[in-house]
Amino acid sequence: MDSAKKQDIGNLAASIDYFTNSLYQAVATGTNENVFMSPFSVATVLSMVYLGARQNSAKQFENVLKITSNPDSVALAFKEYFSLLKNSDKLVTSNLVNRLCTNEKFPISEDYKNNMVKYFFSDIENVDFITNAEKTRITINDWVKNNTNNKITDLLPSGSLTPQSVLVLINAVYFKGMWAEKFPEHATKSRKFYLSSDKTVSHDFMYKSEDFNTKISDNYKVVELPYIGKAFSMFVILPNEINGLAALEKEINAQFLKDIIDRKGFQMMLLELNMPKFRLESSFQLGDVLKKLGLSDIFDPQKADLSGMTGGEKNIYASEMFHKAFVDVNEEGTEAAAASGMVVSNYMSRIGMQLMSITHSRF
Repeated sequence: MDSAKKQDIGNLAASIDYFTNSLYQAVATGTNENVFMSPFSVATVLSMVYLGARQNSAKQFENVLKITSNPDSVALAFKEYFSLLKNSDKLVTSNLVNRLCTNEKFPISEDYKNNMVKYFFSDIENVDFITNAEKTRITINDWVKNNTNNKITDLLPSGSLTPQSVLVLINAVYFKGMWAEKFPEHATKSRKFYLSSDKTVSHDFMYKSEDFNTKISDNYKVVELPYIGKAFSMFVILPNEINGLAALEKEINAQFLKDIIDRKGFQMMLLELNMPKFRLESSFQLGDVLKKLGLSDIFDPQKADLSGMTGGEKNIYASEMFHKAFVDVNEEGTEAAAASGMVVSNYMSRIGMQLMSITHSRF
C-alpha cells in the first residue's frame, strides 16, 4: 500500500475515533443503562450520505465526522479499508455489507449510485415505497437479518417507511471470533459485580491466568484480549475505583482511543483475569442525537442539501436514522453484529398540496 493510501486510512481512523467518542458521550449522557453500539457502522452510513451532501449540509458532516480531507479521499479511504477487511484473517468470521435501496419512481443520480458501488461496494436495489412501503421495510429488514446471522432483526420499525421515502442507505456488520486462548468453562463462577460501591448483583465471571498485553495508569487499566490469528483484538477498559466510571468517561477522547489501538504504554504482564460473560442488545433512533452533535440541516426539509444524490434537485431530506447492535462474549470468544439505516424522504410532494373535499355537485 502506498503512502497516500496509508494517509487516507489514517485520516479515516482518526475521524472514526473522534466520532466514536462524540457519539458515545451524546448517547451515554444522562443514562445509567448499558450502552453498546457500533460507531463504525453509523459512520459508514453517514459517510455514504456525505458523498451526496452539498454546501452547509456537507460542512456539518465534515464537522461532526472531523473530516480533514476532500470527499474523494474519504471515499477512497473507505474503499481501501473495506478491501483490507475483505482480505483479513480468515480464522475469524466477518461480514461487512452496504446497500442502497432506491425508489423506482424517483430519480437518483447515476453518478451517486456508481460512487456507492465503487467506493462502498454497495448493492443497489430498486424498491417500491409508494404502494408497498411495508413490504419493502420487511424486505430490507430480512436482508439485514440474513447478513448478521439473524442477530439484527427489525432494524427499520413499523411506520419508518412511507410513500414519501425515496432512499434507504444501510450498513450491516457481523463478526465472530474465538479467543486466541479460550477461558476454561470449568473456571466460570458466580461472583459479585459492583454496580456501585454499595450495590452488587451476582453474575457469571470467566477466569484465566496468563500473560496479557496490559496498560495501567493512575485512573484505569486496559487489557488486550486477542482473537485467534491475532489480527483482531478486544480491549477491555476498567476504572481502578469501583465508582470511577464517570471520571473515566470524561477522560476518554479520540486521542485516548488512538493510544489504546496503537498499544501506547502497553506491556506484557501476568494477570489473573476475572471477566464477566455478557450478552447485550441495543436499539437507537439517532436523529435527535445527530442533531445535537451538529448534523441538523439534513433532517430539516427546508435546509437539507442532498442534491448530490439527485443530480441537482434540493427536494430530499433525512427523516430518521436507525441503529441496532448485538454482542455475546463468553468462554469461547465473541459474536457481534450491528446495522445502521438512514431513511431519506421527498418533501416536494407535500409542498403546495391543497385540501379538497368533494361535498357538492354529482356523485
